This record gives sequence, structure tokens and C-alpha cells, in this order.
Amino acid sequence: MRLSVLLCLGLLSACRPAAVPAADEAAIRTIVEQWNGYLKTQNDSAIAAIYAPEAVLLPPAMPRVQGADAIRSFWAVIWTMKASLTLTPVTVRASGDWAMEEGNWSWSNPSPTGEQTDHGKYLVTWHRTPTGWRAVQDIWNSDQAPPAAPAQ
Repeated sequence: MRLSVLLCLGLLSACRPAAVPAADEAAIRTIVEQWNGYLKTQNDSAIAAIYAPEAVLLPPAMPRVQGADAIRSFWAVIWTMKASLTLTPVTVRASGDWAMEEGNWSWSNPSPTGEQTDHGKYLVTWHRTPTGWRAVQDIWNSDQAPPAAPAQ
């Protein structure tokens, strides 16, 4: 009986998720810092290079965006809006060559009726490649309620 309990405890501890190696977490957080810099300098090519070739964006209320050229074009549209976007990672969890980053974002852009602002949360799935960590899935949504449906 005692041996069974010890074996079960050993199996449970082996199934526990591994701690995020500090170097992996630091590397991803550094990439997000660079990403914020690219947003400020409007460098859509550098942002697109953060993503793996097979990456997909999953923006709210829009179709998926896939492929390097489509991702670069998606980010380039932001510059025409004179928008400001900031990403703030909250947690990074890694296991082997895969990692998940959870964070918050904030957005503002001028409009004829004053500054529009929004904020929300995001998830990015990262994959370690021979050239470093690359984003493969990027999804986000707003913390604000959607606009009310028009009266009929």
C-alpha cells in the first residue's frame, strides 16, 4: 500500500508542468518590448518578422489573417489610423519548444468625436525555431462591451 502511494505521488509530480526557464521567459518578454518599439516606429516589416511563416492572426470580428504578407499588411493599416497600441505581457508559460504568453493591450486613436480608446487581453502561442522564438497564433479581444444593436 505504502509503495503504491509513493508511486502515485511520483507519477503526479512527473506530470506537473515544468517551471518556465527564466531564459525562455526573458527572451519572449524582450521580443514583446521590441514589438512595442516597432509599433511606435510603425515598422510593420519588423512586426511581421516576429511571426513564423505559418502564423495566423485571429482578430475580433474579422476573418483570420495568415501568411507573412497578409500579417504585414494587417499591421500597416494601423499607421493610417494614427493609432497607438501597447502590449503588456502578464504571464509566459513554456514547455520545451512551445510557450504561451498572456497579456493586456491598450489602444487609442484620434477620431472626429475625440480620442477613441480600448483595452483588452491577448494570447500568443510561441514556437522556438532555429532562429529564435516566433509567434504562431495571436488572438485578442476587448474588455469593453460590444456596441448596442441599432434600434429597429
